[in-house]
Amino acid sequence: MGVLIELFFFALPFLAYLVWWRVAGRKPGHEPSRRLVMLAAIGVACGVAAAVYYGLERSLEGDTYVPARMERGGIVRGTSR
Repeated sequence: MGVLIELFFFALPFLAYLVWWRVAGRKPGHEPSRRLVMLAAIGVACGVAAAVYYGLERSLEGDTYVPARMERGGIVRGTSR
């Protein structure tokens, strides 16, 4: 699964260029509208902001991880405090 994600992120700039080329109509000097560019920039900014927010919310600061352990021949599940 991790390899697929890495391949996706590698191909993302190429896919973005392909979409841009298609929207531009493949004519030299013909560019997508300003509105489309602004919407794309807002979408990218929202995605980055969401990723940063998620990363900060899921941090493990203050949490203590207790690994699983063996007791009386059985495995006792670890906890996160």
